[in-house]
Amino acid sequence: MSIPTFTAGVPAIDHHSHAGYVRPGERLEGIDALQRENAMGHLEANLPVEAFDAFIAARASGDAGELARLEAEHGIQALFDESSVFQSTSVYGVSLAEGTRALYGELDHAEAVRVSTQQREDDFPGLYDRALEVSETALVLTDIPSIDAQSWSPERYKPIGRIDPYLYPFGHPAFRRRGSDSPRFQRVFGSILRDLLDAEGLGQPPATLGAYLEFVRSSIIRRQESGFVGLKIASAYVRSLDFTRRSRESAESAYTLLRQDAGALETPAYTALADYLVFAIAELAVERELPVQIHTGMGHAEPGLLLSGADPRHLEPLLSDRALNRLRVILIHGGYPYTSHLAALSQAHGNVFVDFSWMPYLHHHALERMLQEWLELLPADKVMFGTDTGQPEFHVASVARGRLLLDRALASGVADRLWTTTQAEWLARRVLNENLCRVYGLEAL
Repeated sequence: MSIPTFTAGVPAIDHHSHAGYVRPGERLEGIDALQRENAMGHLEANLPVEAFDAFIAARASGDAGELARLEAEHGIQALFDESSVFQSTSVYGVSLAEGTRALYGELDHAEAVRVSTQQREDDFPGLYDRALEVSETALVLTDIPSIDAQSWSPERYKPIGRIDPYLYPFGHPAFRRRGSDSPRFQRVFGSILRDLLDAEGLGQPPATLGAYLEFVRSSIIRRQESGFVGLKIASAYVRSLDFTRRSRESAESAYTLLRQDAGALETPAYTALADYLVFAIAELAVERELPVQIHTGMGHAEPGLLLSGADPRHLEPLLSDRALNRLRVILIHGGYPYTSHLAALSQAHGNVFVDFSWMPYLHHHALERMLQEWLELLPADKVMFGTDTGQPEFHVASVARGRLLLDRALASGVADRLWTTTQAEWLARRVLNENLCRVYGLEAL
């Protein structure tokens, strides 16, 4: 029996994407780069620690000689190739193949790598526009530091700004665990903060917390006025989500200490200042009517993020704060493996919503079960679709798989007489676009 297609013809809005994020001077690569990105955990687990660290450093600096030496001594390319074979049966590998076929047709792997690379180099925004058209996606909310509005249409690509760079004005404690993922986030946060300071005419964080708060406020308002429609917290990659409201006095002491002594990053002052700033920015978000996305659950395919610190239950002090009852919070990525906790938090807080971005190209049966659970528990205005990708191949596959699994969950509900067919069609529209438009104050499709 065929599955009813409640989502057919319903335009999607991608709640969480990274479309349009091209680093200055970055050489665009094709689908082979996506396979290598997902192979980092395999690489890290099969190299001596020192060799892995040397590889990461050499790749970042473009040291071709060092990369050649490491290849000769450790066979790094063979590890990448081996991981690609192992990935082929994962939903990640299957989705990459599906999206590649949808955009470029039936090609062997080498030709698909060549074509996907060439089309990125020729016209990356145009390639992404085509992915939106193929998948019937009306627009995306994209998590990027800035966007080139001349190349990426503001009608289709609306930016979301991370608040994390503002939280750590003096850097981070030394990273001593395995992997390169968390240090990468630390560097990215620092780089974005430098750009934001420069944009406000500042070469470094101001001398006092008061002046720094004025900078943060001015910067966020300027970004909103330039087209940013929301904010995001991705700090689970560098610390736990257990944000606690701190006093102004403790934050001022922490700011002064961290500014004067880099060694203080290893003390509670690091956490105390970030905690204070999270609540200060959340209150500004209420004032400016900016929704806030929060990363919950698992991280990338290598060590770094501590899963226990990304448990959404850590957010209860923030979500229960009396001053933030009108802060629109969206807990993203399905919070996997804490999916039921996400639903429970949303059910208990009228201002808390959930999305399942990232899951469409990482999960299959788990996502179908989760959608059944969420849709039968939560009010119809609570659930949003998203992809969490900056790659056109994954965008196409994620929308197709998201539609398929949403259709399956809705069909199951109709078969069990939870909903009528009319209600299922209404839920499809709400999940794919209407809930997002309501939360972000965008014009309904």
